[in-house]
Amino acid sequence: MDGFLLNVNPEWMDMLNLDKKIVYILFTLLFVRCDNIEHKTNEYEKSIEIIGKKEYKCIYTDLQDSINLWVTNRISSYDAEVIYPFKIDSLLCFNSNKNRFISCRHLYIDIPNATSDDLRFVYGEKINDRWYFFKGASIVIPRSIVKNQPINKPLSYQQLHIIALKEIYRGYLKNNGEINEAWFTRHFENAGWCGTCKTTEDFQKSRLENVKTLWLQRDTSQPIKQLPSKTTIP
Repeated sequence: MDGFLLNVNPEWMDMLNLDKKIVYILFTLLFVRCDNIEHKTNEYEKSIEIIGKKEYKCIYTDLQDSINLWVTNRISSYDAEVIYPFKIDSLLCFNSNKNRFISCRHLYIDIPNATSDDLRFVYGEKINDRWYFFKGASIVIPRSIVKNQPINKPLSYQQLHIIALKEIYRGYLKNNGEINEAWFTRHFENAGWCGTCKTTEDFQKSRLENVKTLWLQRDTSQPIKQLPSKTTIP
């Protein structure tokens, strides 16, 4: 299995801590009615076609376990996930080379007076035959954009997933249904990762440098805590 194994060196498991935060005010949103919509979209079907269902599930599980491990060990760049409930979206959009994917994390702000929830880009990249996971910019989702949604109640997984289809995954497929490789290049090779990088290898090297600092963000006087069990796709 090419996905991340939790008993390997912890510095292999990382998510880039980008400080930038993008706030989208979404004025209109078209909702469709569909049961298990995450498993019936063109994006999902294309990803399964590219990577295969078995490998898709393995990579998803490794991603979720990695994030849960960082949260369990209170890595400082995951403070929000320590405080609030979260889920990893079930859709992973893979590129044609099977070495990059884009997904997102849902954050449910369950405190009094909160009026919005949050989506954050999650990236995966296979470098030297190992999967690494990174975090990107977040999108604040005002609950007021959802018709009949109580303003003091967090949005549901399904509601945030439908929003993610428009705000996170838009651009993955071209009009003809083929994978838009330029979409991946824009996400993985931009100044937000590295202002001086020029090549794919430069960007990968920059991301791997951040791997070395991840586990320094915890209380190093305490041993690393392990997860009690594996997680599964919602």
